[in-house]
Order: sequence, then C-alpha cells, then structure tokens
Amino acid sequence: MKNITTLTASLLIGTAALAGDVQPLMVQRGACLLDETFAGGLDTNKWKVAIGAWQVENGVLAGTERPSDHHAAVIKTPFTNITAVVQFSFMLKGDSGFHFSLNHPGGHNSRISVRANSVVMRKDLVKKDPRSYAPLLDEAGASLAPDKWHTMIVELNGAEMLARVDDALFLYGSHPGINREKSDFGLPVMGAAQFDNVKIWSATPSPDWPSEKEKLLARQASRPAIDRSGNPTEAFQVAEGKARDRLMKSDAKFVALVDARAAVQEAIAKAFPVVKRKGAKADAEKKRLASEDAKYKKLAADLRVAQKNERDYLFAQAPEVKKAWEAFAAANQAKAKGKAVAKK
Repeated sequence: MKNITTLTASLLIGTAALAGDVQPLMVQRGACLLDETFAGGLDTNKWKVAIGAWQVENGVLAGTERPSDHHAAVIKTPFTNITAVVQFSFMLKGDSGFHFSLNHPGGHNSRISVRANSVVMRKDLVKKDPRSYAPLLDEAGASLAPDKWHTMIVELNGAEMLARVDDALFLYGSHPGINREKSDFGLPVMGAAQFDNVKIWSATPSPDWPSEKEKLLARQASRPAIDRSGNPTEAFQVAEGKARDRLMKSDAKFVALVDARAAVQEAIAKAFPVVKRKGAKADAEKKRLASEDAKYKKLAADLRVAQKNERDYLFAQAPEVKKAWEAFAAANQAKAKGKAVAKK
C-alpha cells in the first residue's frame, strides 16, 4: 500500500490498493471526476471535515467518532451528479459502522448504512416537512469481517440507486426524491472506519440494465429478512417504516391522519418559532409556554390527539408494528429500571 516502508506495516494495514475494479450494471461509466488515493495526505480542497477525528495514515483515510461530539464523525466531498458511479474501499474497525450519505443543498437525500451484519438503503426524510418519513428501500444481511478491506460500488440513475459490496451483496431501490441534483456525499462513521481509493465517474444509462434489473429483483424477492430479535429499537423502526411507506402509498385515511397531525405541527411552528430552536434559552421558553400559554397548551393537546389517532390507525392496519412497539417499550422500561437499581 502507499507510503508503507516495511512488509510488516503492509500486512497489518491491508490491501486496499489492490481492491479490484467492479464493473457497473445499471449505468456505463463516463469521465472520471475523482480518483482519490490519499497518497498526498488529506486534500482539504476536496474533503471537508464536518465533525469527528479524521486523518490520513499511510495513505488511508481514517475516521473516528469522538464521544464528546455526541455525533458520528463526518467528512464530505462535493458530488452533484444525478447519474454517476461511486466506488471506494472501506474497513470497519471493531463493532463499527458508517453511512454512504448523499446530500442536496437543503439537507440529507438518501443513504446506505453499513455494519458488519447488515447493509440498508434508505431515502432520508425531509426535516422541514412534518409529513415526510424515511422509507427503507432495501436491506440485506451481511457478514463483513472487521479489519479487512471491502469494496463498495454505488450507481445512481435518476430515481434509481444500486449498491454492491464485494461484487456479491447488493441493494436496489428507487424513489422520486433521489432524482435531484446533489451537493455532496458524506461518510458518517459510528465508531471507527478507514477508506481508500475513492473514485467518482459521470455515467449514462446502460442498455443492458432492464435485463440485469430483472435478475436482481428476482434475487431480492427471495432474500431472507434480517433477524432483529436482539435489537428491539431497530426492529420497531424498520417495521414502522415499512408499514408507513405502504400506507402512505395506498391508504387515503392514513394519509388524511398524517396530514391532520402535520397541520397541527405547522400551526405550532408558525405561532411559536421557538419550538424549532435548540439550547438552554429555547428549552426554558418552551417549558414556560407549556405551563403558562393557553394557545400553546391547546395546540399541544391537539397534537397529542392527532398523534394518537395516527398511531392507533397504524397499529390497527399493521399489527406487526404494534407488536414491535410493545417489545421496544418493554426493553426501554427494563433498561430504565436497571439504571434506577444501579443508582441505589
């Protein structure tokens, strides 16, 4: 690997530089827009550290989450293409994970979340829209060994996204919201991870994609579900997300309930802009409003009713979500009880 002077160091760090080129399926590569090997260190004209500890060691980009940040470590590079190919090598360190996160000028757009045992593709919610949600587009169980180099290729073509890891595991999804100009892509890291050989190409649609897509969809349909029995939080989030996506696309009554809840949220934000602010002063003002302001208290009560109506209907239409919620609530209750006992 680059800048390594001894065989011992080479064996310890890995063989990211030897990672094979993976051919795209959905698109055809055009001009190379970025070919980053980190041989010359971190080029701050290309890469912007948003948060966390980032450095280049022996020609490899290393990102580490800092507990004091209370946020994943994040680094970004410009990326504006609607149709493109991105390829890079990555190494998970211990029980870590990262996101390949696509962003647009207004915020997050979509992401691929990678952990040793799973890879998940989502369309991000639009934070300014209370009706928005983050649909899960695809997911697959994985067995990604830590401290070993893996290769990811991500293909974008309008509303479609295709990702493959080690040219074996794949994710495919589509959403109208993906089909827009981007501003950058980021690599949020939970824990610690390393990256190398980051490449971006412009692209055009492949004429072979319809037949390749048919094969992938058949494999996707027969893929076993991920076992989340040991993670009630994630199990509830996934079950709720899948049910919400289905109902938003097919159930007019549920859409009306979501609209009713969102309308109250918008009314609160318009009348009391402080609800969207953070910090001690904002928290104190929100606390005062909740105890003293009649209009705020009325709107807050209306919101609780609207949220309950939406939740009850969702549970009725998707019993698996209610079951997952009960397991999630029980786990949180047990955790809180354990903390209380530990304090005594």
